Amino acid sequence: MAIEIKPGQTVRVTINKTIKREGARKTLERLFLQDKAVSGPLDARAANFIELPKRRGGQIWTKRPNKLHPILDRGVAATFKLTPQTVKDLNSVKEFVEVAGA
Repeated sequence: MAIEIKPGQTVRVTINKTIKREGARKTLERLFLQDKAVSGPLDARAANFIELPKRRGGQIWTKRPNKLHPILDRGVAATFKLTPQTVKDLNSVKEFVEVAGA
């Protein structure tokens, strides 16, 4: 049974089961990073990071901030606007999440 949602809607997605599959974890991570509340710490860290290019082995090398992965435990929720691709992504992980209108 597919989730009854349409592109253009704003939905609240809540994780209701422990995520076992690595592919599902990556999909939910990508979807949750669309929420500004979830992606805020990553953006703040990247904004405060000063890039200092230097020569290393004859090449210009710049240190970049490491990616922070969002916590995807049971009960964590995110709110974001749907696109046709996010509808497909949510249908692929529907056994792990609960989708409600926002």
